[in-house]
Amino acid sequence: MIDKFGRNINYLRISLTDKCNLRCIYCMPPNVRFEKNYINNNLSSKDYKFIIKSMSELGITKVRFTGGEPLLHPNLSELIAFTKYECNIDDIGITTNGIGLSDIATQLKQSGLRTVNISVDSLKEYKYKTITRGGCLKEVLKSINTCLRLGIKVKINCVVINDFNDDEIYDFILMTKFNPIDVRFIELMPIGEAQPIYKRGYLNIGEIIDSMQELYKVQTNENTTAKHYMLSGAKGRVGVIAPLSCSFCQNCNRIRVTSSGTIKLCLHSKEEIDIKQYINRPMLFREVMKEIILNKPQKHHLIENQCSDTNRRMYEIGG
Repeated sequence: MIDKFGRNINYLRISLTDKCNLRCIYCMPPNVRFEKNYINNNLSSKDYKFIIKSMSELGITKVRFTGGEPLLHPNLSELIAFTKYECNIDDIGITTNGIGLSDIATQLKQSGLRTVNISVDSLKEYKYKTITRGGCLKEVLKSINTCLRLGIKVKINCVVINDFNDDEIYDFILMTKFNPIDVRFIELMPIGEAQPIYKRGYLNIGEIIDSMQELYKVQTNENTTAKHYMLSGAKGRVGVIAPLSCSFCQNCNRIRVTSSGTIKLCLHSKEEIDIKQYINRPMLFREVMKEIILNKPQKHHLIENQCSDTNRRMYEIGG
């Protein structure tokens, strides 16, 4: 699918639920509560399968399942298997906090899972518990080791926050020296819960990484939002994702399906298109999606506005 700016839109991010088992300070308010058995009242597994199948026929070649927390969805493994074996999509990933991943990683691998992006913002137990409001770092590290053992590609996402974890940047970098993982440092973005801490918490992580003489830049043919670096002799890479200081809009190849059944063409835009009325209507769905993709916006306005236009919090988007 080609938009009017000539970008090939072939990457679909799918939020399975807005429910999460953590309450990270830049993502979800501490008082958000979900019913015990709640997962998604808008889209069924059958709906997701229709969307994935239709999108694969339109040219989507990469799918990432997100949340909230996608591991909470009871049919995650089934959806991954459907994506791989029914839709012939090999590049399948999840973005997760890693809680409970170790227990089902083998099943997900057998279903077709290829990569996991695991959010870890501190390697110190007390800091991790603070920023997640109760998470267990040991459980996340166990999940990382399990995935490495199974041959699942691991990417660690670390949101860098001034005076919180900026003193751990090199500790994260050292993880890449001994493990075949990518550690990606992500700029704090002024979205939802992050807005109150943005002014005092923002760091230009790109400048910090560029100034480290131990790292050298790595060229890649991947269509990725990250700039890559390596330590000499390292098994993994260091990445920087900097939508504020280094916009990657000109190469953006992704769209998002939210758990409420809307399409977000840009993470930072208020605009969402409800697609629920087109589900199970294959011909109409495909024609509508072509028109939607064509009108994907050229860029976000984070730099001009100093805050995201979206009125959703991160856990509601599946960023």
